[in-house]
Amino acid sequence: MDRSSLQLTRPETRLLDELDDDGIALPDDPAHVEQVVQELDHVRRPPLHEGRTSVYGAFVLPPERDLVFTGDLLEVIDLHLPVAQCRRFADGRSTFLIRRPDNGPLLACFRRSIQYEADLVEMQEATGASIIQRTVLGVPRLFTERGVVEWNGRSWVNRPTAQVLLAVIDPLVEGAPRDVLEGILDLCVHWLSPSRVGATILYDFDPRHDDGPSLDLEAAMATPALSLVVRHHFPALFAALMQTDLAMLVGPDGSVLNIGVGLRSSPESELAVAQKRGMRHRSAARYTWDHHHTIAFVVSEDGPVTVFREGHPVRICTGASAPELPLG
Repeated sequence: MDRSSLQLTRPETRLLDELDDDGIALPDDPAHVEQVVQELDHVRRPPLHEGRTSVYGAFVLPPERDLVFTGDLLEVIDLHLPVAQCRRFADGRSTFLIRRPDNGPLLACFRRSIQYEADLVEMQEATGASIIQRTVLGVPRLFTERGVVEWNGRSWVNRPTAQVLLAVIDPLVEGAPRDVLEGILDLCVHWLSPSRVGATILYDFDPRHDDGPSLDLEAAMATPALSLVVRHHFPALFAALMQTDLAMLVGPDGSVLNIGVGLRSSPESELAVAQKRGMRHRSAARYTWDHHHTIAFVVSEDGPVTVFREGHPVRICTGASAPELPLG
């Protein structure tokens, strides 16, 4: 990208250098990059007012894209003010500044909060926008089609989205329905991981096997008719997993069968799988060694998500740099 056309301040230029040094890829359009860097610099060095810094959010749209939603989710308001003044109205929860290289600033007023990672990943995928946010905990982050980019206090770190991870995992778990894998990854990567909710999700994608003897159902609880292919069921599952230990069992079609399920392992798997990590990872690895038709998704309390197949971790997604508040 030719930087000669960018109109950036010295701090913004240093920020762009940092992003380059940390391997963060930005769009090719210089005008789009200019606005993204300006907004990122604003969220990392926010102005103080009476000793407080505010939360904030902005959408930087490519020239050919627009915010188009069905129903009454959104109202867009024209802003005939300098950008610095426009930012005061964007709280990064329900209101966001809209910037686009070929248009003046607008204000997006949503009729519900979209402040959480799961919401903003979905919004990015729907709009193609680069979304910049300063969270309630003061973490600057950027949502792109490649992942969620966060400042951890030392460097910029990119965490792949569930969609990116799906493209990697799908070929490794041949036979599993893609929509169910997508739903499980979405719940793990964008709901549980950012909120530091540890969990094990056990997905048996072949109904021909009876794994009853390997499952300890003594403390298990049946769930309502909830499914991991229905996104508006996620808040209920998120709330339940926040309050439940052991594993969640998912059927071949994505329906949730039980929560609080214990996993038994065979003597052979205990010899074959020498997991040095905690009990959650060890039991999941050994169970998938015993049952090749099962995939285990393990979310650590410190964020990373590990996918196990046949006793081996097939993918590890590094967790967020700082926890979110619980999703509502």
